[in-house]
Amino acid sequence: MKVHRSLQGSLYDLPILSCGVSGVVFGLPDSAVVKVPRGSDQSREELAIESSIYNRLGSHPYITKATPPKDVLRWAIQISQALQYAHSRYVFQSEDATGKLSDFAGSSIDGSAPSVLPSPHSEHPNMPKSSIQSEMFALGSTLYEVDTAQQLYHDKSDKDIHELFRAGDFPDMSALMLGEVISKCWRVEYKDLGEAVNDITRIQSKYVTAVE
Repeated sequence: MKVHRSLQGSLYDLPILSCGVSGVVFGLPDSAVVKVPRGSDQSREELAIESSIYNRLGSHPYITKATPPKDVLRWAIQISQALQYAHSRYVFQSEDATGKLSDFAGSSIDGSAPSVLPSPHSEHPNMPKSSIQSEMFALGSTLYEVDTAQQLYHDKSDKDIHELFRAGDFPDMSALMLGEVISKCWRVEYKDLGEAVNDITRIQSKYVTAVE
């Protein structure tokens, strides 16, 4: 069983396997599961602790596993490619990206104003809404959550998050597998999401070579 904090927009059609004090477990294809918090700050903190514990324990035949790096990279490519395709059709998600893009009810098409906006963890207050820049920034926050199993600045208020973003104050990404890509997305150093996909693919190739 694989446990991972996923992005919640695509969960509506998934079967619920179990509910606990801190999270809800949904079934995914290929005998995998996704675990998401019940919604409170306490539940998010508890799942972040759980993720840290799995990372410390590593692999053991009688302990469920944390998300393997190959899956993190695969999900990162899928999310980035899905957003890239949506942009080619003049559609902007304008919400938190998901493993499979879905729930476009509040999104922007052909430049229309979105009715639903990203969470403060994914929205830069100085960037135009429903733009390549804002979606690239949101992708960085999404990939951060995929790589770390917790939201960016999950322990800070919305106001504090906006101030940190305005100041260009982000966590050190040097230890993360997707750190280079995340930083470039936050600083909008890609001209389009195709460049992000290329960088993730390059990281994936290095990882595959290293484990072979």
